[in-house]
Amino acid sequence: MNRRDFLRNSAILTAGAAIFKDYPSFAKVIKAKGEPNIRIGIVSDVHFDVRDADTADTFRHTLEYFRDRKVDGVLVAGDIADRGLEPELQLFADTWYSVFPGDKRPDGEHVEKLFIYGNHDVNNWSSIRDSFEDKAQYSVQHISEHREATWKRCFKEEFEPITFKTVKGYHFIGAHWCDGGSIDGLAEFMGKHHGKLAGEKPFFYYQHPHPKNTCNGPWAWGQDNGTVTDILSHYPNAVAFSGHSHCPLTDERDLWQGTFTSIGTSSLRYQYPIGARENQKVDGGPQEKSEMPEMGTGDGRQGMLMSVYDDCIAIEKREFVYDEPLRESWIIPLGVSGTPMSFEERAKTAQIPQFNPLDKAVVTRAMGKDRQGDEHMQLTVHFPSVLKSTHGVRAFDYEVQVEARYVDVIKSDVTKRVYSPKCFLGEKHDSGEVICVFAETELPLNFETRFAVRPCECFGGKGKPIYTEWMPARTLKK
Repeated sequence: MNRRDFLRNSAILTAGAAIFKDYPSFAKVIKAKGEPNIRIGIVSDVHFDVRDADTADTFRHTLEYFRDRKVDGVLVAGDIADRGLEPELQLFADTWYSVFPGDKRPDGEHVEKLFIYGNHDVNNWSSIRDSFEDKAQYSVQHISEHREATWKRCFKEEFEPITFKTVKGYHFIGAHWCDGGSIDGLAEFMGKHHGKLAGEKPFFYYQHPHPKNTCNGPWAWGQDNGTVTDILSHYPNAVAFSGHSHCPLTDERDLWQGTFTSIGTSSLRYQYPIGARENQKVDGGPQEKSEMPEMGTGDGRQGMLMSVYDDCIAIEKREFVYDEPLRESWIIPLGVSGTPMSFEERAKTAQIPQFNPLDKAVVTRAMGKDRQGDEHMQLTVHFPSVLKSTHGVRAFDYEVQVEARYVDVIKSDVTKRVYSPKCFLGEKHDSGEVICVFAETELPLNFETRFAVRPCECFGGKGKPIYTEWMPARTLKK
């Protein structure tokens, strides 16, 4: 790398660091760069259902936003039809053509369809099949029975299990859902196009499940079996997009960089924050007893706008219910050695959230029911939400610990993590108090106790705690 390229890329990295702190900085940097080489709208997990008019309205509104930003293509990373029925796919297509008639913007420029099937589109769900009294009607309507013909009828193009499209000189490879956790024939397909893909210029790959152990880490629900990660690892210029997990774009781990770059696209229908929190569950995994209901995320409908320049990729994260940007957007530098956007590198510079000096944590006691419906005495810890607007940086979640006083030693007995109620939205919707609930029986017997609360960021950093008052020792009544 020559000195000129070094200075250019150093400036991008510096701008990127500022962007993590200040969304307007992102807008300022992008405005100064001028028109991008290509602009792509990105969503996933739309889950169209003909019984739900809100889904079509949200998708139309999202497309109108992309249209007004003059996108060159729209990428949809699977799960278009919620129940895998052709009428759902057709409604999606009708909505598309109502905004982009003939696949064109109002100025006549072509807008490329970068769509793929997800598991909801083509899996033959027994629960859906059993709900049809007329099984012959189900066979006609369900996409899995005739996925190629359905695709051609709805989108006016031939169906290919793996697609290769070029938009303004940039290559896009889309792989439809395959059962078994891998993409059949992908290695051979990549080999066939290797000459076009190798080099420094980025190309874009999209599939429904996350490539294993990339975006959102090893904890993300619904990853593939790892073969795609191995294949893309030979292409450091690959940028992969995937959905399936519904992980909100307020989680910075949606962007992973290692041997290639992998980005989670969230969902345009509802959000699913990573589990193991008191107000969230682990989907498909072991369930611990929880004292709180699962958080509602139905108003979390999110997507991205990608702008590609010669020296960087800019990703704007947005939600389409309140029409607001989500957390800090990303600038991914191109032509820079190493992995500046890796979890490890970003953890080094991540701002640690902190409570303000006057913030307090208090406890209330009352009878209540846990998530399983059992009623018993509960202790609820109340504390303020840590936000960028009020505290300088927004917390990702919170650690709440029970501390017991053993003579002159304080020990932690129980630890829980909890999300703020609207952690998946813009922070102005998340300014209310945060609570974490404990069963009274979770506190140790015969020792004074209190609660310690720490705000956390997603890469592992924790702020200083605030404490509740000490509570008298709990004893068993005779």
